[in-house]
Amino acid sequence: MSKKTTFFSKLKFLIMGLLFLIIFGIVIGLLITVALDSKNAEAQNPPSVSKEIAEIEKEEASISEETISLEQETGEVTKPIDDTALLIGRDLPSGVYKLVSDMPTAFYRISMTPQANFIDIKDNDVFSKFTYIKVEDGDYLTLIDADAIPLDEAPVTSFENIATHKNAKYLVGKDISPGSYTVYPDDKYGFIEVSNEPINTPSNIILSSYISSPISINLVEGQFFKISQSKITLNQ
Repeated sequence: MSKKTTFFSKLKFLIMGLLFLIIFGIVIGLLITVALDSKNAEAQNPPSVSKEIAEIEKEEASISEETISLEQETGEVTKPIDDTALLIGRDLPSGVYKLVSDMPTAFYRISMTPQANFIDIKDNDVFSKFTYIKVEDGDYLTLIDADAIPLDEAPVTSFENIATHKNAKYLVGKDISPGSYTVYPDDKYGFIEVSNEPINTPSNIILSSYISSPISINLVEGQFFKISQSKITLNQ
């Protein structure tokens, strides 16, 4: 065999050896990458975390299944747990209710769906101490820091205490007597609203206005009178 032939044979084996090492290195690299990815995934989602998430979801499901019912003696409705909406006609009869609260501020929302998308909201408000609402079958009512009492069982709010209820809605003939009153803004501006129904729709509203100076109004029995950041006195 010539020296030339021997040289090419050695070169051939050398090239094959290099190719083998390259392929072997690629395979080992892929295996290491897969192993590291698997380890990182386990570190980010350990079994204990997954277990905690499952327990939380189970607890939330249990809360959402709570039924809110009328109390036989007082007629009060316990406030929803975890902002859960009441389905009117199932959890609460339709009708007019007085919402009362011991908190500085409370909130209610009436919507056509439990998700309460903006276009589905029929009425909502932040109030102090008490207000009135009207709900119909199929509505969803959300209460925060408030209880709902049927109108015929609702307590009367004395007019003498009106100075402590500057942000509230009154039922004329029950909480406040019919007559002529003057409303004063508590600061630079106040707000007043007079309506035939407790729900705020254009067809029900008689007067709705911000005020920066005293204004006289006449209230008729059966009307709903709302004030915000205002004081009221009876005209003599």
